[in-house]
Amino acid sequence: MDRTRILIIATATFLVLGGGCKKEDPPRIDLGYGYFPTDTGRWIEYRVDSAWLDQPNGLGDTITYALREAITGDFTDPEGRAAQYLRRSVFDTVTDTWSVKDIWWQTRTATQAERTEENERRIKLIFPPRTGQYWNTNATNVGPMYELTYQEVDVPWSINGMSFDSTVLVKTTYPSNLIVRRTYYERYAKHVGLVYRQVDSSNTQIAGTRGTFYTQTITGYGR
Repeated sequence: MDRTRILIIATATFLVLGGGCKKEDPPRIDLGYGYFPTDTGRWIEYRVDSAWLDQPNGLGDTITYALREAITGDFTDPEGRAAQYLRRSVFDTVTDTWSVKDIWWQTRTATQAERTEENERRIKLIFPPRTGQYWNTNATNVGPMYELTYQEVDVPWSINGMSFDSTVLVKTTYPSNLIVRRTYYERYAKHVGLVYRQVDSSNTQIAGTRGTFYTQTITGYGR
């Protein structure tokens, strides 16, 4: 067999055997972006329980209402980033309709998720979520440092008849004591968004307690 024929056969064999071998794609890494959806049309409804207390003066009040948050459109923020409008509505039990309360906005980058709440930009999540990470939620505004961390990552959670396969729980690292207590919990479900929020702040002196207490719990969602 001449050398030319041997070379042709060897080349053909390589193409048949080697050409059929496909290089495997690298494994996809989940960076946790699903915890902070950005697609227009998505909405979540909540039950909100809000209270304030001034025991020394014998004052206080509690209010409960239904809140609906919906991503209603896209725009470019002042820093040139893709952002979304977040329309927040309160259910009016008299007219049986939703009334717009305010418009917030949000943006998600490769490393963090931000929301502008009452004209204050706050870092809500950082990516990828990992326990033991810390960040200042007020790093994008002029407020005092308020450190957050992930207490739970990628854990199932259920409430109000709804089950979520994967959630993260954010909490403050601010230490409480017998006088001053600060509670901050936010739980996000993958491909849903914020499903639970609790923010309490109280100061207890000899005369009594003064404080504010706020809980926001998901009751439904869709798109």
